[in-house]
Amino acid sequence: MPSDKDKIARGINLMAFSFPFILFGPALYFWKGARSWSNGEWWWGVLSVAIMLTAVYLAVSGLRLILAGFFNDNH
Repeated sequence: MPSDKDKIARGINLMAFSFPFILFGPALYFWKGARSWSNGEWWWGVLSVAIMLTAVYLAVSGLRLILAGFFNDNH
């Protein structure tokens, strides 16, 4: 059962693209978002949570592509 190297490469690239979001989302939350809730500035918290959700989506999508490449899934 041969592996699909193109899918594996796309998955690795997608996971590599998610790393800045993984680091920047919590950093933004602790830098601006957590302090801003008490001042009524809720958009920093929402922006940081959206960045974190983007990181999760990209990482899971990349992992699914890698596994689909290894196990020759046609989805």
